[in-house]
Amino acid sequence: MEDMLSARAAAITGAQNWDSVRRRFPARVDQMAQGLLIGDPLADAVIADVMSDSALTWTAVLAALETPTHPVTESQALRQFLAHVTATPEWFDPAIARAGAAAWWRFGSLQVGTLYQSLIYGYQAQGFVRPLIETGRLSEGTWDRAVATGRWVTLATAPGMMDPGAPGWVETIRIRLVHAMVRHHLLAGEWDSEQWGAPINQTYAQLTITAGFLVLPLTIAKDLGIRYSGAELEAITHLWRYIGWAMGVEPERLPVDFADAAEIRSISREFRLQPVEASRVLVKALLDDGYRTSVGLPGPLDAVLHQLTKPFLRPLFSAISARWVDPEVVRGMGLRSTPLHHVVGLARPIVRSREVIRTLGILGTERSIAEREFRLVTRGLGIDDGDYADFGNRYRHVDEGRMDSVA
Repeated sequence: MEDMLSARAAAITGAQNWDSVRRRFPARVDQMAQGLLIGDPLADAVIADVMSDSALTWTAVLAALETPTHPVTESQALRQFLAHVTATPEWFDPAIARAGAAAWWRFGSLQVGTLYQSLIYGYQAQGFVRPLIETGRLSEGTWDRAVATGRWVTLATAPGMMDPGAPGWVETIRIRLVHAMVRHHLLAGEWDSEQWGAPINQTYAQLTITAGFLVLPLTIAKDLGIRYSGAELEAITHLWRYIGWAMGVEPERLPVDFADAAEIRSISREFRLQPVEASRVLVKALLDDGYRTSVGLPGPLDAVLHQLTKPFLRPLFSAISARWVDPEVVRGMGLRSTPLHHVVGLARPIVRSREVIRTLGILGTERSIAEREFRLVTRGLGIDDGDYADFGNRYRHVDEGRMDSVA
């Protein structure tokens, strides 16, 4: 049975060496194989209600997210779903999560900037891109997709914003339900579950959260010269573990600490994946339309600046992105590894100098630094002021003493 499941997993993922990786990490790889066949039953039940003849509408679902502990609904599926996502797991400690958010936002603008590498990480695997192929959204809406991803990362990682009903929590749960809606439409169409597994399944969700949005950004940060203490790494991991739980990743698939998260990413890198043509299309669209050059000039002038800088920025982004992609898949993804990637090395002295200045208190308090970083990002993403008006108050609740306890 396990051999049959492994053969099916290899076909679904396109991994040419699934069995050899499984021999080295049997328990975790078998768990990944099983996860390829599993969606998100709680969220799927809500969307099944929405798509049926029941009185539940998408508008009503979104309204319920604003007051999740007292939803006004006749839908048993929605009540069960909200009861689950508002009852935080036993292992969750909000003080540690806030400490992780505080550490993350010390370099928040840079961390959000790594989302391009997070997206490219996902584009490597045919299973990640298959839902986009089937929905016909390969090269359309790239900028909107990048902004939406940036908005989610920004709100979900800000101190206290993952409290039930808070902006980051609402955005995370909304995306979870959107994934369920996409899954519903794909399964109702021509999606071949036998050949492709479950759309937006547990394993891809696990790897997206753990490898793509947690370990990879911290790896890039280290390459740039940013240093986090052991306690800070554990606090950041705790925060992303909770974000992953809220997003619907099953608890046993989430990392219990940073070493566990690093192992999950390490295993994922062991698989030899051959990017499909759709991967190249997605990367090309990201390099062509996944960013905007803006310095706050009036609209037309910023647009002109973007066009003038694009011929330089595109090859720069391609080279830098190739720095964190395994060499054997760089060409398959349509990236180019050139000497431009050494720009990262040139940035290290600047980053380290900033850290020295920060520790001297010249940049202000930790709270004021994080708040400036947050406002810089939210302005760039066009997030309404109301979404972060209480950032300072939420940050004030960070219990610095708890940071030491997780080291």
